Amino acid sequence: MSSDAIVQLREDHKQVRALFREYRGLAGTDGQAQDGRDGERERRETVERIIVALTVHTYLEEELFYPRVRREVPELTAAMDRAEQEHHVADLLCEELSRMAPEDEGYDAKAAVLIDAVERHIEQEEDEWFPPIRSALGRTELRELGERMLVVRETAPRRPTGTGVLHRLADALEE
Repeated sequence: MSSDAIVQLREDHKQVRALFREYRGLAGTDGQAQDGRDGERERRETVERIIVALTVHTYLEEELFYPRVRREVPELTAAMDRAEQEHHVADLLCEELSRMAPEDEGYDAKAAVLIDAVERHIEQEEDEWFPPIRSALGRTELRELGERMLVVRETAPRRPTGTGVLHRLADALEE
């Protein structure tokens, strides 16, 4: 993997988009899932891979990339704040999906909302934010940041960490 931070993030985007295409193929063009246990298992596995990919990616952005952007490109501070809120929404959807079964009502709709939101977020990052960030940080700084990201990527969380404790507590109280 490249040591350039933006190249790494673009590669993550490419991987996530491929997973989205895979899920859409499994869910069917009309958003309705294909029948059968194998289809449910494949959709569940694809969603799990989406959750891991998004969780690692957002962790790297929020812990390393966005803080550097805020320091070096202050005119994008509001954009980074918005991006973190978009991540929060995606994390909530990921947590909800991880607690559901593919045959549950609303599973495919929730996955579709997650996919649409993340695709819009990716487009905005790549089209509007990455060009000025690349100009401001330059090759050397992006390489140094990318090297740090490669190290942190190995130990980054694989599941959203935001509200899971609250959900587990609520589940315990319901039992």
